Amino acid sequence: MEERAGQLANETARDLPDFTQHDITHTYALWEIANHIAGPELRLNPAEAFVFGGAILVHDLAMSRAAYQVSGQSIRSRREWPDALAHEIRKHTGRPPHPAELASPPEDLAAKADAVLLRALHAEIAEALPMASWETLDQSTAYLINDPEIRQAYGRTIGRVAASHHWNSDEVTKNLAAPVGAPAFAPIDWRVDTLVSACLLRTADAAHLDASRVPDMLAAVRNISPASKDHWLFQSRIQRPYLNNGRLVFTAPDGFGADEMSAWWLAYETLSMVDEELRNTDSILSDNGRSTLSARGVANVESPRAFSAVAPCRDWEPVEAKIRVGDVASLVRRLGGNELYGENWTVGLREIVVNASDAVKARESLASYRGGARPFRGRVTIWLEHRETEIWLSCSDNGIGMSPSILGGKLLDFGSTSWLSADVVRDNPGLLASRFEPSGRFGIGFFSVFMMGDRVQVLSRPVSGGPSDTWVLEFSHGVEHRPILRKAFIEEQLDEPGTTIKVKLDEGICEIDGMGDGQVALLSAQVKRAGWSTVEKCTLVTLMRYLLPASAVDLWASDHVGSEILQCAVSQNDWVTMDGTKLLRRIHALPETGLTYDGLGEDEDVDESWLGKDRAEAIAVNMGGRLELVHDEEGRPAGRISMFDPEMMEEDFTYPTASIVTAGPARTNTTLSSTVGMLLGKPYGAARDSAVPVASYSSFGSWVDSQLTTLSRSSNGIRDGWSIVPAEIAWRFDRDGDQLRCWLTKEGWLNYPELKDWISRRREFMVAEPYSLHIDVGSDTHMAELKDDVVSFPEDRRVFLTGDSNFSGWAGDPSADPLSPFVHKFVAAVREAWGAEESKVYRCFRRSFMEYLEVAVWQGRPVVFGVQHVKREYCCES
Repeated sequence: MEERAGQLANETARDLPDFTQHDITHTYALWEIANHIAGPELRLNPAEAFVFGGAILVHDLAMSRAAYQVSGQSIRSRREWPDALAHEIRKHTGRPPHPAELASPPEDLAAKADAVLLRALHAEIAEALPMASWETLDQSTAYLINDPEIRQAYGRTIGRVAASHHWNSDEVTKNLAAPVGAPAFAPIDWRVDTLVSACLLRTADAAHLDASRVPDMLAAVRNISPASKDHWLFQSRIQRPYLNNGRLVFTAPDGFGADEMSAWWLAYETLSMVDEELRNTDSILSDNGRSTLSARGVANVESPRAFSAVAPCRDWEPVEAKIRVGDVASLVRRLGGNELYGENWTVGLREIVVNASDAVKARESLASYRGGARPFRGRVTIWLEHRETEIWLSCSDNGIGMSPSILGGKLLDFGSTSWLSADVVRDNPGLLASRFEPSGRFGIGFFSVFMMGDRVQVLSRPVSGGPSDTWVLEFSHGVEHRPILRKAFIEEQLDEPGTTIKVKLDEGICEIDGMGDGQVALLSAQVKRAGWSTVEKCTLVTLMRYLLPASAVDLWASDHVGSEILQCAVSQNDWVTMDGTKLLRRIHALPETGLTYDGLGEDEDVDESWLGKDRAEAIAVNMGGRLELVHDEEGRPAGRISMFDPEMMEEDFTYPTASIVTAGPARTNTTLSSTVGMLLGKPYGAARDSAVPVASYSSFGSWVDSQLTTLSRSSNGIRDGWSIVPAEIAWRFDRDGDQLRCWLTKEGWLNYPELKDWISRRREFMVAEPYSLHIDVGSDTHMAELKDDVVSFPEDRRVFLTGDSNFSGWAGDPSADPLSPFVHKFVAAVREAWGAEESKVYRCFRRSFMEYLEVAVWQGRPVVFGVQHVKREYCCES
């Protein structure tokens, strides 16, 4: 057995070259370390010695493909393989894997997935190795344990003890607490105490950290990655431990220089884990009535300074500068609530619905990945109910649900997103390999629920469980007190997998209109539309449409409190094909059937919120039919937008703010200037109130071409200056806007060729901003008449994303280019008209200073304002 195990152990270095020594010398060392840890009082009978020795031999053998071949398996046939490969693809590309990539993966990523799985599954495979067989060259059958009687008697026990070195302490106690009796051929007192054997193996394996595991020769010939180098370095400095007063003493007298600080800290943290392992083992043995081991901990790891006494820090001090959070509840309350999102409770509603939608998308993606006769289509349902004098809001989904370990663990791990975590993937194999891409990324969205109220219940049933597997997480006083995790009562059990979140709404959020069964809930919400921001009373259905206009799952809601009558507020991706006017009404929180003034008398004043509604309604009616689809790099719909109808242009050549950019399904504060409609985006920042569009640059360009064609057909009779906005958008996306008349002179509005001709006829001229030409008289605005040598165009005008963040790198980002498209086109016109070098023209334009000159006339009187004076002699100077 030893010889054959040694041959397999030598294969580990082929597949995991970054790992420290795992050959037969490692198993020899474990015998000696185990003897040291156990002490003279612990005696093993021959059967226990055989089982323990066999477990040592096979415990790490499965960290090679060869071991899988021996056990009759393939690492790439494991059900975990697609998820492991998908993890590497997602890490490398930042997106879900394509099915073709899973079927024929890049070998470098496949090799990385192999390494991850070999490490993760080696203990499980080790359990099967003592009973595994293979065919030899002479076609006979061979085993690690040749003797069939001994193999039958102890093979499975050896495998379980070997596998246990990766179990948690509860599993060890549960599965190995009962000793194994002697087989018929052995003395009756040769029973095997598997609990003791398992404890010896796990402590010895943890404590084998000295230089014998990292021979200098191997370190020199292997191409060790930077991530593994610290492991090799610190173990090369650690000397063999000795036992002193019940604790192992590890020393590194050569110490660590300042450039080796990370290796020193890794040594300290690793030995602290060995200390914890020895302490846990001492408790396990004591609690189960066994004699404890001689080594019960590790010395000098109670603090970094204590460890530096046995592992010196050369020319530096081990200051433990770990980030600590003294008041976790305060951090969660602040960064998971108003401090991050602002005073807007609807963010809490948005976030829990987005999380619910992600759960549904995950289940739909899993169903699609696994195949099946009938595709799964999930839904999210939101409703309100009375509980005596309280109003509770509930959000329920039929997604993948959560196990109690996730419900009481990863969900509450503030700042750590759980969707693609190891725990969730383990409960839902295939999730990583599917096309699932969560909207949530930051691990803080759940805590925004406390912006709506302090009393919260989370009921969840995993997709693999039944109704009795429903668990409940209860918060009675927000995050200030510990929540309770319990099994659901019978009346609370969920009929199908999924999660339901219930929150008691704070006062002021909801009011009831009407009596009896017809009670309508009106929710007080912040609404932004067409440049106006107001606080209004919205029904739940309207609010859901407003907050999640691009939902990728069906959203159902009820406007009535306690009513079982629901309506589909948003259908899965219905924004792609729905009537454009209805879509614009949706994103501006207007009724889908149109706006009325019901209840207002003729002499009653209309407040500002109604003015904003009028403006948004006019935009919806006039622009709904003009919306056009744009697409992302993969050809998927990524928005429906339009340039404005020129008739809606303001006096200063601007348009209302009437577009939104979403973060996944949910609206944000980001808009694309001078457009109307909706663009899908990815969140920019943890608050998810800003986003960057995902539509491709080429798709934007095609959209510009189409929009310009539409506008050119309808531009007859439209007042001058309307083409300024289409021109800037066209130039931003490298489209031809040269025929658009957006350069104002005394001769009228000129296009680009006409501008070049105008410049060529002059040796100097002045450049003025259009807004300077407006003369306000009372409520009327008039345009002054330019002098002959003045050209007016918007020097700073550009298409840009609005919002609270800087969207560096986006195609329309103003920070990507300090000069507007108008300046670039103006410089090109000067260069072509005067025959100057481009660099000199730019330099000339930048060096020209603002002068206050007479540039226009209104009603016979001169108009003086600041201009830039451009001279040919400057642009063409040598």
